[in-house]
Order: sequence, then structure tokens, then C-alpha cells
Amino acid sequence: MSEELTEEKGAAAPEPGAETEAARMDPEPGPELPRRRQWVTLRGTSLDLRVGAGLLQNIASDFASAIGRPREAVLASTPSASADAVETLRRSLTDKGFLVKKIDLPEADAARSFSALTDLYAAFAQAGITADDFVVGVGDGCALSLCAAACAHWCGQVMFAAVPCDLASALTCGVCPRPLDVPGAPRMVAYDGSARFEVCDLNLLLPASSAENRLLGRAHMVAAAMVDCEKSFGTLWDAADLIAADDPAILVDAVTDCVRSMGKVASSTSVAIRQSVEYGQTIRRALRSVVPADVPESTLMADALRISARLSVAREELPIDDMFTQDDLLERLGLGTVSCPVGADALVEAIKSERFSRSNRFVLNLPRALGRVRLAAVDTDMLCEHIGAWCAAR
Repeated sequence: MSEELTEEKGAAAPEPGAETEAARMDPEPGPELPRRRQWVTLRGTSLDLRVGAGLLQNIASDFASAIGRPREAVLASTPSASADAVETLRRSLTDKGFLVKKIDLPEADAARSFSALTDLYAAFAQAGITADDFVVGVGDGCALSLCAAACAHWCGQVMFAAVPCDLASALTCGVCPRPLDVPGAPRMVAYDGSARFEVCDLNLLLPASSAENRLLGRAHMVAAAMVDCEKSFGTLWDAADLIAADDPAILVDAVTDCVRSMGKVASSTSVAIRQSVEYGQTIRRALRSVVPADVPESTLMADALRISARLSVAREELPIDDMFTQDDLLERLGLGTVSCPVGADALVEAIKSERFSRSNRFVLNLPRALGRVRLAAVDTDMLCEHIGAWCAAR
């Protein structure tokens, strides 16, 4: 249930001409942005999601309340994370009675491997972290997913707060952590979201998010709306133009709605509904393996959703008008399509290989309506026909 967060009053004003850490993290100019607090259901637990501007200043008060008597806290951050944000969190945690110990998190490829998990366990052991302590992670989606995996098992479980540094990571790290890689088998060690807090401070997210990262975030929003319900899709449709314009006030609601939708689906008691959280991901990963490295990930995600919808229309399960509606939404959000040549045979084989690496049945997540996605068996001839047509249009 959403509720507005109120500003804490009584903070001392900085001396004229002095630019403080807090001023950079929570600038005064411009209209005040809304703040949202949303409890997101996860499997076996719940996520306290905060979205807004200037949240890092006072969030340690809530951390301290949740953990009880403050003890030790690990502040784990990636090298590229905002130094101002990390320092703001360190000071805030210290003020609330935590003994803060800082450790470094790996980034990108280095954070995706299972071996990085054992290294993080060793860092926790050296820091003396127990189940009564607290971990705050600051970084990209891969680093936060790694930290979530470590916290879920260290001493049974350590309370974890995720502070994402970009928009796309904010939409996925709390509820759908990225699975870890093992040699020759990427994304195979999967686990449920288990973070206690996720703090999405727009003063941190927006400056650090590239144009491509924002586009990828919008693709995640479309996928989340398609798997949740028709109402969620309608809400995203109505806000699409303002989201495409990066309106901060609209982004507060859009981020909150997307994370809530993904959490609702990922925590469902129905296996069929939980499986739909992977909508578009099989085809997206297959496309990645057959196109040049410079093709943006947001474009692959958008085309994976387009291909999925067309396969569902071919199966006579999705109305063609709904397919065009999803296409229109992707276009309004600025998501393009692959323009380079793609081999049809190679893509078909990549889709099959990707799916059979995780299941003995060839089934794909396909939409049956706006807001409803389910696994469906796809005939090889039908797959070849539609993939061939899509590749011919490149």
C-alpha cells in the first residue's frame, strides 16, 4: 500500500557559498518531487521500496528501526558508484549508531560469476558480519544481485538494503536479481529476491543513467505491465509520453509501479504466473548471441517482446490489436528495432539452445492479452516461419 513520505524538518542550512555533500545529493532548486513508499511482496518476505529525490539523507533512521539495536553495518559499493552517495550513507549510518565497515563490490562481468560470490563471503567473514548486522549495497544491478545472493545465505540471512545507481537496475535488482554465471553456463544459478529495502533516489539514479540505460528501463516497464494486469498496462500507456520525456515526477510512479508489478508476479503462488516473469528474456538472450555487440540491449529486449507477441498471434491466442498496442507503446517510449542483418537459422537455433538449457520442453513465454503472459509450446515450423519473416525484414 502506497504512502507519501514526508520531509524531515529542522536541518541546519549550510553557510552561504558552501557546497556540502548533502546539497549535491539533495539539491534545493526546482519543484519538490513526490516520494513513494511501497511494500512489495516477495516469496517468503517483503521489500520496503522507497522512490523519490533526496532519500539518502535520512534513510538510515529506517534502517536502524528495522534492525533494532544498531550494531555493525557493511557499506558495500562498486568503484564507479557516486562517492557523494556512499559518503552520505556512511555518515548517516554512523550517526544512527552503526559501526560502518566499507568493502568493494565488483562491477559488470566480474560481478556475474559464481566465484565472485565466494570472494564476497570471504569479505563478510573478514568484516565479522553476523546475522544481527546489516549490509547496504550501492552499485549497478549485477553488483547488487551478487550482494543479495550473499546476504540471503550468510549466517542464515543478513538484512540487506539495495541502493541502485541507474534506472534499469532499480527496476530489477530488488525483486528479480540477475542469476550468477558458472563456466560455460551463464545465468544458471538463480535465486529469489530477498532484499529488505530498496532505495531509489532520483538524485542518484538519473544523473548516472545513460540514454541506453533509460531505454532499457522503459523496456522492463513494458514487460512488467504485460505480465501483471490490463490496469498496469493502461497506467503505463497513459504515462508513456511523460516517461519518454524523463519527467522526474512521473518516473517516481513508473518505477514504483514496475517494481510492484514484478514483485507481484515473481511471488505468486501459481507456478504458471511466476514463470511469466521471464517474458521476453529467452528471445532476448538468443538475439544477443547472433547480433553484433554494439546492438543496444534495450533494442534486443524490445524486439524480443515484439517477436513474442507475433508468435502468440500466430497461435491465435493474442488479438492482433493487442500486438499492435504493445508495438505502439514500445515506439512511444523510444525503443527501436534491430537494423542489422540476422541469420534466421542461427536465431532459431539460438532460441532453441537457450530454452533447452533450462527446460526439457520447448515452451516460450507468450502474451495472451494485455497483462497476461503464459508459457506456450511453439511448433518448429511456426517458429521458423515467423523468425524467417522477422529476419528478412532486417
